[in-house]
Amino acid sequence: MTLRSRAGTLAIAGGALYVCSAPCALAWDKDGHEAIGMTAMSALELNATAEVKHLMGGRDAVDIAAWAHKVNKKHPWTIGLHFQAQSGLKCKGGAELSCPDNKCLVKALKYFYGRLIHKDLVSISWPEGMKLTDADCVKYLINLIGDLHQPMHLGLAADEMGRNLTVMFRGKKSSLYDFWDRELTQLTIQGSPGFWWGGWTHVKRSHVEYHRDGENWKRDGVVSFDKWAEESAKYLCDNVYTNPISGRKLEEGLVNGVFRIDENLYELWQREMLSKMLVAGARVAIVLNAVLHNRDAGQALHSGSAIQDLEDEPDSMTPQVAHLGRQGDSAHAVHSGQVGPVAAAMNLGIFVTVGLIFLQVMRMWQGRDAVTKANRAKHQDGGKGT
Repeated sequence: MTLRSRAGTLAIAGGALYVCSAPCALAWDKDGHEAIGMTAMSALELNATAEVKHLMGGRDAVDIAAWAHKVNKKHPWTIGLHFQAQSGLKCKGGAELSCPDNKCLVKALKYFYGRLIHKDLVSISWPEGMKLTDADCVKYLINLIGDLHQPMHLGLAADEMGRNLTVMFRGKKSSLYDFWDRELTQLTIQGSPGFWWGGWTHVKRSHVEYHRDGENWKRDGVVSFDKWAEESAKYLCDNVYTNPISGRKLEEGLVNGVFRIDENLYELWQREMLSKMLVAGARVAIVLNAVLHNRDAGQALHSGSAIQDLEDEPDSMTPQVAHLGRQGDSAHAVHSGQVGPVAAAMNLGIFVTVGLIFLQVMRMWQGRDAVTKANRAKHQDGGKGT
């Protein structure tokens, strides 16, 4: 997930399409995507929660936070699905949504959503023999909606989405892209671990936006993807490429090719990052809830994956056995689920053990009751003799 910062000044070449010529980082780091996943799980309807866990073999939106990054590693051509490069800043008029072969962020979102509701909204060519499952499409939606809310994913093609702009904060240099992708998250965790791990990722913290976006989705459908992209593009123009505190363009503040981020700007960007993660998670839930509402009755979603041999990922085309707790997370994992004869034997053993304990307790109780009756009779006889 990491990308080494590339030193240099902001390139001003215009009109070039963005091409990732180096190993690419994706929107937010793993911790950021997990926060989005946790927010999404807090907002999913009960049937949608059950369906997601079924598709993921007992895992959920948190557990597959890094899935798309692993796909990019194995299939580099998929990197383009995570970006919506802008040929020029358009603070008014919305984001530039055109892309070659439909291999860009907004088109990909419409493609995967269309696949899940059996509507041909967008066409994207996949390698021959690789037929994506419904589970693959759900995992892509979860990852890509998160990407859509990382503003640098709609950055300028000319500066490689902020990778050619060097920033410095507290003496550490990084690219502007990396600062938004990774540094903001890690600085927040290091500075406020109690807050980060303390349950802030719940939809109730953005319930107003959640209900508003839910109503808008019912009215607009997949056009919402375009509107969400426009939001990110406008924020990028007004609050990232432009310093929201000074009102000056970032390139105007370069000193020896470096833009220095002060504490005020860091705190402002940090608050916006947290807000965007909450909104992204709520919108993931809105889209996944809509998937189930818009499928024809009786159409089941299919688990498994067509993308094989990913690092630390189950890659069978058959459903995976569900696990109690979070798979791979020792803080949550309890034990793996058991099925078949093993489960039957365990249940029989539990039944026998409980039965023996019950019988023993009953014997003790009956014995105690007999002793009590004998003592009572003895006292009564003694009373009669006096």
